[in-house]
Amino acid sequence: MARATKAENALAAIIQRMLEEKGVSSDIAEGLAKGGVGLGAGANRIVSRAEKQTKKETKRALNGWQKFVKAKKNKYKYKSGPRKGQINMKAMSAAFKKTPAGKKVKKK
Repeated sequence: MARATKAENALAAIIQRMLEEKGVSSDIAEGLAKGGVGLGAGANRIVSRAEKQTKKETKRALNGWQKFVKAKKNKYKYKSGPRKGQINMKAMSAAFKKTPAGKKVKKK
């Protein structure tokens, strides 16, 4: 096989750097940057691993309790004593259970 030229090596280095910035591990990025040369059947495995690493996971939707806790208006805080200024989770839980979202029964 012919040796790679300086331009090909420079291009491979740029591609490798871009892949590493996107979160692909360096060994996989190196294999992809060189076009899988000399890897044979292993090239497909490297490509699929790289695709898995670069996929962004979608966030799950918040449940009712998480939405309730996140809202600033629902923050029940201690007004005095050693816990002054901290969130009173017991009071928040009681208030949440009185809301329509808190009254929903879980499916069995």
